[in-house]
Amino acid sequence: MTSPTDGVPTEHFGEKLRGSKFGHKMTRDMYAYPSRAHKQRPNRELLGEQLWKDTAWCYRDEEHTQHSDLYLLWQRDGALRNFDLSMEYFNSLDADEFETALQHVLDKGRTFKPVESLAALDGKEGAYIMIFDEYKQFYIGQSWDVRKRIKQHWGARKPFDRLIYGRSMYESIFPVDELRALDNTRIYAARSRNPFAVEERAEAATDQRFCLNRMMGGEPTPIARMLSGLSPRSRTHGVASASLTYEEFEGERDKLDDAIALERSAAEPGLPSLLAQMDMDIHSVQREDGTQFPWSRRDSIAAAARHGDLSVLEYAAFLTAMGEKVVWPED
Repeated sequence: MTSPTDGVPTEHFGEKLRGSKFGHKMTRDMYAYPSRAHKQRPNRELLGEQLWKDTAWCYRDEEHTQHSDLYLLWQRDGALRNFDLSMEYFNSLDADEFETALQHVLDKGRTFKPVESLAALDGKEGAYIMIFDEYKQFYIGQSWDVRKRIKQHWGARKPFDRLIYGRSMYESIFPVDELRALDNTRIYAARSRNPFAVEERAEAATDQRFCLNRMMGGEPTPIARMLSGLSPRSRTHGVASASLTYEEFEGERDKLDDAIALERSAAEPGLPSLLAQMDMDIHSVQREDGTQFPWSRRDSIAAAARHGDLSVLEYAAFLTAMGEKVVWPED
């Protein structure tokens, strides 16, 4: 296997990888590249008028066909924050425990064999396991053409508006299609005429700490899709630096809102820099019913932008002051 260089073909599992602007190894710089396109265009009748109005800030046209500048900034910030949380989480995992968890899945699957060349799986149906040793993660899938499907993973990008899955960036499982070909260090495959059953059995045996599957394995029946939608897979990244009571949280949030209002009323141009100097630690907030949720002042600053208390230019300047590079799609 040769080392990847820009524009130079690289061989991986017997496949020639041609030059790509996104590279053959995942990097933060090329992650969450913004797009105005939808994965699935919203249906006004199904959403209802109130929800349609509530989500209008996400779009730059009345018909909700293209994402707004504000949405691009907000979504990319959330995706990059999830990227950083995920990298910290992966680094915290134990390599020996990962290997044990992987072997348990292989033992349960029984028919999984190591893959040396994808050509042997050309047009073959079955299940597969992609391993990403650097991140101590694996992904289980199935296909009627395993070679084609794995190459699709290597070359795919997760739709921009699907980078975050579930409730929030704090719980979203990292998208496998953002990992590149050379991140995929090992592959196992099992030939089968019923690949859904093999995938389901293997996926059910996983230790979720090491698995990138966002949905349960098996045939995607309407009921299975509904259950996945009602209870999305999540991941606890273990990031809270300190606990806050709900009363303390409300107090800190109000102080932030007051600071924004004060600077805006004084027409001070330094508001983005002032906000960027604040403590952005992630706190665990405890509600009165005992449940908890993560919160950072960065969340409330994003909410202020959504509510119109910060302009798009101010929000972009805040992100720049936080060290992020603001990227716009070519449109």
